[in-house]
Amino acid sequence: MIAFKDLKDILKLAIKWEKKLKDFYDVAEFALSDKKSKGVIAVLRENLLKNLHILEHINIADYGTTEWVRYASEHREEELIPVKRITRDSKPEEIFHQILDYQSKLKDFYSTILNNLITAKQKELFESLVKFQDEQIYETTNFMNRYKL
Repeated sequence: MIAFKDLKDILKLAIKWEKKLKDFYDVAEFALSDKKSKGVIAVLRENLLKNLHILEHINIADYGTTEWVRYASEHREEELIPVKRITRDSKPEEIFHQILDYQSKLKDFYSTILNNLITAKQKELFESLVKFQDEQIYETTNFMNRYKL
């Protein structure tokens, strides 16, 4: 278990993990030879960039004074960043499953923080972050279903 000093630290970590996923997309888009896979990565990367912009512009001060957030589940980057490697022959289905796994773990992280907060304003922030991840998961799943993977 880990403890965070304040909400700003938690948000910084979440943004860092989202940027790591963006880096994953960048490498995958460059390395893949399958045109369908490249297309999948390009669309998902663009969606992530829009969402990352929103995260980076959250004003923590709007959510009241900070409080000590304790007993959050410990997550290491290697648990959130896709562990399996993408190769030049990776298929869209493999990419989607890695991304969905990542998004689910990040949603679980936000949910754990939400369950340990006390103030209504701060709970509101993390409820919106959980919903934010739900939307990302929904978008990825919809994209996967459109490609019938």
